[in-house]
Amino acid sequence: MYLSEIKLWNFRKFGMIGESIENSQPGLSIQFSEGMNVLIGENDSGKTAIIDAIRYTLGTQSGDWIRLSESDFHIERGQRAQELRIECTFRGFTDQEAGRFLEWIGYEDVEGSKYYVLNVRYTARNKGNRIFTDLRAGPDQIGTSIDGEARSLLRITYLKPLRDADAELTPGRRSRFAQILKAHTLFQKDGSNRHDLEVIFDNANEAIEGYFQQNEDGSNASELMKLLNIYVEAFFPQNEPYVPSVTISGSDLFDILQRLSLSLGQNPSGLGAANLLFMATELLLLQSEENVGLKLALIEELEAHLHPQAQLRLIHYLKEKSTKGQYILTTHSTTLGSSIPLESLILCKEGKAFPMGSNYTKLKQRNYDYLYRFLDATKANLFFARGVLLVEGDAENLLIPTLAKIIDRPLHRYGVSIVNVGSTAFSHFVEIFRRQDDQPMGIKVALITDMDVKPLEYNEVYREEKKEEQTESDIESAKEQRILKLSIYTNDEIKVFISPNWTLEYEFALSSKFQKDFYKSLLLAEKIANSQSGIPQERKTGEVDEMVEVNYNKWLEEWDGDPRIYEKIAFEIYKKGLLDKGISKAITAQVFAETIEAKSPKSDLLEANSIQYLFDAIYHVTEPREQSNVH
Repeated sequence: MYLSEIKLWNFRKFGMIGESIENSQPGLSIQFSEGMNVLIGENDSGKTAIIDAIRYTLGTQSGDWIRLSESDFHIERGQRAQELRIECTFRGFTDQEAGRFLEWIGYEDVEGSKYYVLNVRYTARNKGNRIFTDLRAGPDQIGTSIDGEARSLLRITYLKPLRDADAELTPGRRSRFAQILKAHTLFQKDGSNRHDLEVIFDNANEAIEGYFQQNEDGSNASELMKLLNIYVEAFFPQNEPYVPSVTISGSDLFDILQRLSLSLGQNPSGLGAANLLFMATELLLLQSEENVGLKLALIEELEAHLHPQAQLRLIHYLKEKSTKGQYILTTHSTTLGSSIPLESLILCKEGKAFPMGSNYTKLKQRNYDYLYRFLDATKANLFFARGVLLVEGDAENLLIPTLAKIIDRPLHRYGVSIVNVGSTAFSHFVEIFRRQDDQPMGIKVALITDMDVKPLEYNEVYREEKKEEQTESDIESAKEQRILKLSIYTNDEIKVFISPNWTLEYEFALSSKFQKDFYKSLLLAEKIANSQSGIPQERKTGEVDEMVEVNYNKWLEEWDGDPRIYEKIAFEIYKKGLLDKGISKAITAQVFAETIEAKSPKSDLLEANSIQYLFDAIYHVTEPREQSNVH
């Protein structure tokens, strides 16, 4: 059996759709899968609320004391709700498991076959500053109260966030280690029989008491007790005989468990090592073979105190073990986000949850396979973003943050991530944001891509002899086909922004305001690549300045009066630097970004027609052109 679905009405940030709980849709409904489920998303997206809703409804294996408070009731338009409901649905029962819930189990028909299903409803009402709760189960909307034995079979294992592992594993009345051991079947006492640990302590007490009563091996322990007896007899009345004895106090089983500690050796462990030990301890209850009920572990912020490699080892272990139980995790870690199969992720965003499985997205199996190979920690930033820019290469990745800063749309202030997906991977990444039900995810996505239609000048130079000469009409037709091909990805949140002519570099080389600066950046990039220090010598910089002036003036003179003068200059710059010499686009973009940030005003950039598609993309994922609250 496993937790298949949870629905929330008026719980914390999740309200309801309707006027009353009985006749309304839940504010949140999530489907979970068997095995691994990972809630991922930015802060305050509802991950902890989902975990707590499960905890409140099902309770924990270790018997933690948890109760609702007034703050758990949703606030809508300034009014706090007086009633909330949490509904958990369980599926995947074996006959043995279903038999333990016979009074409450129901059936559902799936494609002509009947399957067990269990609905558990936790309701709470806030009356006169007192909160009254009720837990019921059953196939109908009313259900019947679920008793202690059946309820105990639904308890979960819970690992809280920001774990103080040292304190949890240290002896004492608040020892988490003692609570875990107490809940384990190994430490359940059978009737009046004393547990083996109690017998061990009894024997230890006898030995200790004997040590203080006998004077062996030259020990003065018995003399010490005689002196203590003299003091006691003097302090108490004559007719009240008291005889002091030395023992280990508290000899019942739980007292003994509270005196146990767990460590990784004699030397103190660091936070990370202690945290791993603590998690291993918590999972004892989940993996207990005697646990015949629900095997569900809730783990918040798995990455707490763990470096990336430790995170990876842990998540891979849990993935292996997820065949024997169910895990629901929360994370802020891009390392974990990129190492977990996409189908296991549930993206939490603005009070909604979006499972990434194939039943919910428009991703095909080939997309999942590709993303499993290439969705690294850098690209996994998109799961925490409020807006996403999908770009084709390093040049866009380096230039766009600078452009955004100049036009008062700094990407970090708007929570926008740039994801470099390479030249052919748009189709894989964009489908992450397209849902089967076409529900918007609340994440603006901009696909920035090249038109990739070569200009007339290219065909004049490189045209093969047998090919017919390409006309402007042919080029426009090719552009229309490119635009049509990419339009299939567009919806209200996802927009495609295509360079008007050829490539990003060509568009900057085409702009009359930036031709010389881009040409200079290209030549400087060549010098940087050839320099052992990575910094061109001053005389080399002077050579670049001179070459730019000479060649640019020559081109102006050569094509003076030609209606395609700037196209010819742009192609000449592109050909000499990128086609003939293969100068690094990334280094060129880095140098050019520094140049325009230092000397180009916002007005010059916004007047450059050939690069407006970049600004349109930035405005789409931040704020419209006429709005800005960033200072």
